[in-house]
Amino acid sequence: MVWKITTDELLARYNAGERNFAGVEILRIVGEMGERDGVDGQITGLEGADLRGINLRGANLEKLDLSGADLTGADLFGAYLGEAGLVKTILRDANLFSANLSSATLNGADLTGSDLSQVNASSAVFIGATIGYFEYAVLIDANFQGAIGMLINGHFNLIWDTTMPDGTVEKGPYCKWK
Repeated sequence: MVWKITTDELLARYNAGERNFAGVEILRIVGEMGERDGVDGQITGLEGADLRGINLRGANLEKLDLSGADLTGADLFGAYLGEAGLVKTILRDANLFSANLSSATLNGADLTGSDLSQVNASSAVFIGATIGYFEYAVLIDANFQGAIGMLINGHFNLIWDTTMPDGTVEKGPYCKWK
C-alpha cells in the first residue's frame, strides 16, 4: 500500500516513536509558504537525520536527499531510491535487498554489513564508499572508484561499463561468478 507523507511529517512521527513507514511515498513541499524543494531537484528535509531502524520497505524515495543521515539497520527491501542523495549516509546492516539505487549518489556512504543482493545500481556512484558484498546485482555504468571493503565481482553480478575501485573500467557486458 502506498501512502504519501512529507519529510517533516515523517520526522515528527519517527521522533514520536513510529518506525513503520513501509510503502510510503515522500511528497515534495512546494507552495506559497513551503517552497523548499525545487520541482526537478532533490527532496530535502532528511539530511543528517537519525532514522536508525526505520522500516521503508517498498517505499518510493525517488530524488530524496538523505545525505549524512544514519539509517543503520534500516529496512529498505524493494525501496525505490532512484536519483537519491546518499552522500556520506550511514547504511550499516541495512536491508537493501532488491532496492533500486539507479542513478543514486552514494559517495562516502557506509554500507558495511548491508544486504546488497539483487540491487539495481545502474548509473549509481559509490566513489569512496565502504561497501559489502553484491550478489545478483545489476551494476551497469556504476562507479566504484576508490570504494573500499567490497567485492563486486562475485555471485553473478551483471557488469557493463562499470568503473572499478582502482579506476579501471570493465566494459562487459558479462556476469561475474566467483
